[in-house]
Amino acid sequence: MRTVDVTDELQAYLDGLVPKRDRVLARMEEEAHRENIPIVDPHEGMLLYLLVKIAGAKRILELGTATGYSGIWLLRGTDGGSLTTFEMDHERVERARANFAEAGFGDKALVLEENATNGLENLDGRFDACFIDLLNSFRSEDITRRVVELCLERLDGGALLMADNALRQGEVLRPSNQQARNVAFYNDLVSKHPRLESVVVPIRDGLSVARVRD
Repeated sequence: MRTVDVTDELQAYLDGLVPKRDRVLARMEEEAHRENIPIVDPHEGMLLYLLVKIAGAKRILELGTATGYSGIWLLRGTDGGSLTTFEMDHERVERARANFAEAGFGDKALVLEENATNGLENLDGRFDACFIDLLNSFRSEDITRRVVELCLERLDGGALLMADNALRQGEVLRPSNQQARNVAFYNDLVSKHPRLESVVVPIRDGLSVARVRD
């Protein structure tokens, strides 16, 4: 049976099954929709929260902070864990830090204002989960491959590797721009990687979920 077509009405139904967000997340959703800031939205946010919680992940790595919306969902899934996240836009870095603090994670979220690829090269530490929200931003498939390698070097067996926009609004079928080529390349790389077992969940614009083999 093929995946059901998600109409606006059905999407509203699905979102209505997600628990009501608190004041911080509700405000961030309103701001994101008003200012065209990319966020994962509540349905996918809840999935990220559950995946992290089920995996028992405590140390989270994120590439692409924006204003901290997905980071808050991820942190809440850790039950007291930590988040290291990369963002290049200075204004968004400042907003994310303020949002993390307001959500009670001021001392749990480390927002690094630098290019994620360069930052990963110099990042020490091990992580239990990684969320990539930058596939649309990489300049080439080679950079996409390098980012995956750098993330995997910091993930042990049982860790999660997740990536947003895994369907690129269907453009992965016939990728005609660099963003779509990155996503199609990432999906193929992850699906065939000997260290990973994976699936793409057709939620929102697609979420790639992979587990590092023990």
